[in-house]
Amino acid sequence: MSGERSPHSRWELGAGRDGTEVRAGHEEARLAYELGNAVRERRLALGLSQTELAKRAGMTQPALSRLEAGGPTPTIGVLDRLAHALGAKLTVTFTDAA
Repeated sequence: MSGERSPHSRWELGAGRDGTEVRAGHEEARLAYELGNAVRERRLALGLSQTELAKRAGMTQPALSRLEAGGPTPTIGVLDRLAHALGAKLTVTFTDAA
């Protein structure tokens, strides 16, 4: 293969995406992870299993597991049910960007 170009040599990391799009995707993933981690920490502090919390919140255990792992972003309704099931109040605030 000396002298021949690999068919993959034309591929560039992130080709077709500009830096802004990539950064936005990373930020969304970070927020989803932080949200899931907050739910997990509260659940563990209360001594609840995923199965018990999911039942209290009207969702399945696999859906809760995905949320805690930073999976799909939940709706406000799901977050409100989770907050209630965790003995908390859902509060959404906007702050000035740094």
